[in-house]
Amino acid sequence: MGHNKSKGALLAVCLILLSNSHRTLADKDQAEKNYDFDDKVHYTQTELSDNNYYLEIQSDDYKHFKNQSAFLLRHANRLCRDQPFMLKVTDGVQEFERFPTKPRAYQPPLTVLLQCDTKPTKE
Repeated sequence: MGHNKSKGALLAVCLILLSNSHRTLADKDQAEKNYDFDDKVHYTQTELSDNNYYLEIQSDDYKHFKNQSAFLLRHANRLCRDQPFMLKVTDGVQEFERFPTKPRAYQPPLTVLLQCDTKPTKE
């Protein structure tokens, strides 16, 4: 009877380990909500795969767009560890000539796909 208890305990440990490894894999595509204190920017970051990210920078106000843009370049450089990178802006660029209305018209978040270049391996 003691042998069955040890098999049950081993099975329980294996199930826990499998469920934890599944959670780790699922976290790669999970969005992380963050705040950058230097540029005062709320953003969401999702790691799509190694060296590929989806960033969503929350719209704040018309004047704040400069902070969002500067944050985007600095943050992309940090994520890519000072290596070259490519940005593909998918939405949220505010036009300079367009002034906000009172109340301010809705501005979509600045959304970007970031791809970090990787150094070629020496073979």
